[in-house]
Amino acid sequence: MGWGAFLKLFAYFFTLLSWPSFTLLYSVYASFLAIESGSSSRNRQCLTYWVLFSLVKVLESSFVNLFEWHPFWSYAKGTATFLLVIPYFGGASYVYKHFISPYISEQKWSILFISRREGFRVTELDTFLDTEGNDIKNELEEKEKHIICQGVPDPSYDSIKRNVTQPTSPKKVQKEWSCALCLVSTSSEESLKEHLLGKKHKAKQAEVKKFPIKSASKSSTKLKKNSEAVFLQKLNQILMLKSIRLCRWKKPEFGCTKLNTDGSVDRENAGFGGLLRDYKGDPICAFVSKAPGDDIFFVELWAIWRGLVLAASIGIKVIWVESDSMSAVKTINREQPCSPKVAICLKHIWKLLRKFKKYEVSHSWRETNRAADHLAKMAVLGSDVVLWPANFPRSLCNIINDDAQGKIYYRM
Repeated sequence: MGWGAFLKLFAYFFTLLSWPSFTLLYSVYASFLAIESGSSSRNRQCLTYWVLFSLVKVLESSFVNLFEWHPFWSYAKGTATFLLVIPYFGGASYVYKHFISPYISEQKWSILFISRREGFRVTELDTFLDTEGNDIKNELEEKEKHIICQGVPDPSYDSIKRNVTQPTSPKKVQKEWSCALCLVSTSSEESLKEHLLGKKHKAKQAEVKKFPIKSASKSSTKLKKNSEAVFLQKLNQILMLKSIRLCRWKKPEFGCTKLNTDGSVDRENAGFGGLLRDYKGDPICAFVSKAPGDDIFFVELWAIWRGLVLAASIGIKVIWVESDSMSAVKTINREQPCSPKVAICLKHIWKLLRKFKKYEVSHSWRETNRAADHLAKMAVLGSDVVLWPANFPRSLCNIINDDAQGKIYYRM
């Protein structure tokens, strides 16, 4: 009797799964829970399920006679729906990632074009001035590739096995504070406040305001004078026959930590920020600092310097630095000249890089540097703050989750 009752209950369960209303209502209910959770990752998984649901419906309508001939099709579909939806559409994401995504090439979607319109003269904005007044290629015309500066590895480091020991998890307490303008670090916040009120720091501030980077002022003046022409040229470029680029944030290899940095300068505030992530894309810690100047090139370099100081302080040995400032990356990689004003900052950056067993410095598109951009624009109490994942705002966590899951961004 026991086995008979169990088999009868089992049959009722599969009968329930075979109901057409179950495959729809259960999925809608799970979608409602995913939307109400406010998690972008769960919303992405929900969307993945409905993509698979649509594909199955197309196949079912195309081969309706074949599926009607199969007596167990409704039971199989109900069971598959149940497995794809729980938990939070995790099964749907697994199926899409392992059985559909490998056969879809990103390059196949990069053939989308914007039609050329009549009445617009196509012009090229080929060059712009770097920090020394030299002409370099415009970012819009540059190839999408990493510019890498490879450090000399330590002989004890095995680059094939990559069995690098991960640093131990740091305590959730900020242990060092830095002043990017003076390129100094202290072990207490009170010491940093005293430094910011000191004569040396104020003299440095006055020096930066009095003697801005020469080429930067020339470039900004030139842009102001020709703002209308530049706007029309960029508009023409957008209307050109140009493919859409697909890009995404790339995870570092096992044993390596990735540092993304960015600077932000507007009329009211100037600041910079950065984020350290492991090979899984999980955040380790982040920093937000106020910038004492309004020169974006200086701010981008300060962001990289601050991130390297933080990485060295928590014991990271292998690091990959990414910045969306092409000029900063090329300058650090010694691929373009720089102003003597930034020479001291560059020397500190090069000195810090040599402390790591292995390092890379590369350029990233702005679309894949959203987490660092978000941090650079954050308003925080204090001039230099280190944040731990438990204190991250939800908006930043959503960006990090999107990057870790390989979200594709569109770039014109």
